[in-house]
Amino acid sequence: MKAPICEVCLKTEDILCPADEKKLQDGVISELDVKISRMLYKLLGDADVEFKKAVEAGDLVVIMVGEGNVPLVIGKGGKNIKLLMRELGKRVRVIEGLEIKGTDEIKKLATDLLYPASVFGVNVVYAPSGQYYKVLVIRRDQQKLPAKHETLEDILSKIIGSDVKISFI
Repeated sequence: MKAPICEVCLKTEDILCPADEKKLQDGVISELDVKISRMLYKLLGDADVEFKKAVEAGDLVVIMVGEGNVPLVIGKGGKNIKLLMRELGKRVRVIEGLEIKGTDEIKKLATDLLYPASVFGVNVVYAPSGQYYKVLVIRRDQQKLPAKHETLEDILSKIIGSDVKISFI
């Protein structure tokens, strides 16, 4: 399993090696990343899975994994997700983590996160306060959002590293 922390740290419960401790201090990884890495390692062992990052807002935790790893992390019949939700006490979504290069990647990320709601598109808005992204969701799908739209905006903003607003059209 590939994770933001080393294999030794994955196997230990309480402590991190000096290199991973420095990553944590510098903000490269978060406490949540360490916790989720260890939980996934317990569930999946040495499976060929890449865990990239975890982001949390409100009662939702989003786990970003490598390409094609979503079904493995979810598990047969959602077994792994149910265990993670019980352990974390929050709802969990698993999506493919992408390198953000433009609005195409943001649209794919938003589509994965907001499913089953339909994402119509993503616009870049240049405002006096700075640039932000507007994710356009079809109004009739507003009830289908997996969480409150403020929570989803917060998670998308943390993943992308730029402000995100969800608009209904």
